Amino acid sequence: MRTKPVEGVLRLDVVSLDPRPAVYLAYDGLAGLSLRPLLRDLIEELQRKGSADLTAFLAAIRERRSGYLHIYFSDYVSYGIGGGDATAEFFYGTFLLLYEPARPAGAEAAVPEHLALVRPGSVERLSLEGLAG
Repeated sequence: MRTKPVEGVLRLDVVSLDPRPAVYLAYDGLAGLSLRPLLRDLIEELQRKGSADLTAFLAAIRERRSGYLHIYFSDYVSYGIGGGDATAEFFYGTFLLLYEPARPAGAEAAVPEHLALVRPGSVERLSLEGLAG
């Protein structure tokens, strides 16, 4: 059985912004997907779609404080002996996306505004400093 390595994002679809932001992100393979910086990929794809999409997404996530990231991947499907193979899309997981506002310096250290993606066994964070929106 072969597994297709991830080379990048196939597509991004903003499923909804209201009542809760939800984004569909599809990758072109499975091998190495658990090591991908999903938040960076999400923001880069939103920027690629246009500043209006990024601005709308960031406004929604700031207002509602959380959302969901639905991850899918394409991998090989075998048609048996002599049948060859093709690729098909499979569900990888749904992850909670949290907005964490900036915390000014005070009793604790200052923390810039950022997104946090809760994944099994870890939390991935990405600063929103310098992004439009």
